[in-house]
Amino acid sequence: MTDFQAQRPPARNHVRRGSATVVVLWSIAIAAMVVAATQMITWRTASLGRASLGQVQARWAARAGIERIISTLAYHTETPDPEDPMLLYRDLEYDWSGSLSSGTWEMQHAAEGMELKGPMDLHSRLNINAANSLQLQEVPDMTIDVVDAIRDWIDEDDEVQGTGVESSFYEGREMNYRPRNSSMKSIAELELVAGAWPESVRGEDWNLNNRLDANENDGDLAFPADDADDELDLGWSGYLTAESVDSPLGLSGLPRIDLRTASAEELVDTLEVNEAQAQALLQYASGENPILGTLLTIELAEIVGGTSSSSRQGGRSGRSRGRNTSTQDSNVIDPLTDQQLERIFAECTVTDFTGIEPVPGRVNVNTAGPEVLRILFDGDAGIAESIMALRQSRAEGIRSIVELRGVRRIQPAILAGVADQIDVTGWTFSVTSRGTSANGQEVEIHAILDRSNLPVVIRHFRED
Repeated sequence: MTDFQAQRPPARNHVRRGSATVVVLWSIAIAAMVVAATQMITWRTASLGRASLGQVQARWAARAGIERIISTLAYHTETPDPEDPMLLYRDLEYDWSGSLSSGTWEMQHAAEGMELKGPMDLHSRLNINAANSLQLQEVPDMTIDVVDAIRDWIDEDDEVQGTGVESSFYEGREMNYRPRNSSMKSIAELELVAGAWPESVRGEDWNLNNRLDANENDGDLAFPADDADDELDLGWSGYLTAESVDSPLGLSGLPRIDLRTASAEELVDTLEVNEAQAQALLQYASGENPILGTLLTIELAEIVGGTSSSSRQGGRSGRSRGRNTSTQDSNVIDPLTDQQLERIFAECTVTDFTGIEPVPGRVNVNTAGPEVLRILFDGDAGIAESIMALRQSRAEGIRSIVELRGVRRIQPAILAGVADQIDVTGWTFSVTSRGTSANGQEVEIHAILDRSNLPVVIRHFRED
């Protein structure tokens, strides 16, 4: 062996050391990739966990707002203040926002082009199931053919009214549905009626949450198309509702007295009327289709064919507005005073609340906007302005519809004609509660709350 051969390192050792280096480098690279992937998965899992936790926190914050409103509604239903109908609404406005340890809630609604705090009184709108054809024609952009189609949708028969349509129309166009032939259940159902397009019913409020959402104030950037004017166009849903219900409870919180089945003694004790007046009220209520509004225009004695004490006192006619002076003659009937009338409208009824279907709600003259009031009074904007001025002149608002007799523009016959459609409080509320978690997640809950009986009932619940 030569010296050169003895000094040269074995080639096999070089190969082994090079392979080991490559393996080590690849192992480091793979380990780095595994660590990076693990970190990415862990980060994504943590992010999803935080998002899920935020969603849960936001959901319960929104639900806490709903429960706060339920509590306030229950309290005012059980212990109302008949002398201050607006106290309920001031408390509801106070509840518009609140917080938990994990999130916050806030509630607003749109009405008459404004954003108002708190839930919306559904009685601020005209119930489509109780509105007459003349009132429906006063709704902006409502045509007579749609009005007749609405009446055909609601009535129980298959007789076409005017330019309306019945079952044959819908079946002939293979729409796979027929008219309900009973009360509508929601304002969205109006879209099924011939001629009533979603754009007309919803306006810009496509999700019917009564709130101005970002996509409803951005022009044509996102559906639906809107005016981007910072005001929410509610379409027909801003004037009409199908979900307000009347209550068998009086303004005192006690069950209303059904004049068709009450006793004279009960009326004397509750309404502070005398025996003759009580008997006359019972006689009138036992007749065919009694309407309490008639008491606003015609003396009680005249209604039942009796003798009025006012006709025996110098031949005076018209309703007495002073204190009730009971006569000794049981055949003579004193005119009802304003105080007695207020008690009758607050605590009595001739409506049957025992049916399967709820009784359509009345319009609350303390919360209805000027446009709804105009529609209610057959398009008379002057009456609407007068009612608005009256209720805004005092914090408690209008305590009784009897007080509307003092509004100069309202003739007694006009008031009597809408008396069975108006009230001074609301029993059904639409609540849109938006919950926000600590990390900024948002959940919105929309609910319809009914306080017409206790406990307060959630009639509709939707989470967005």
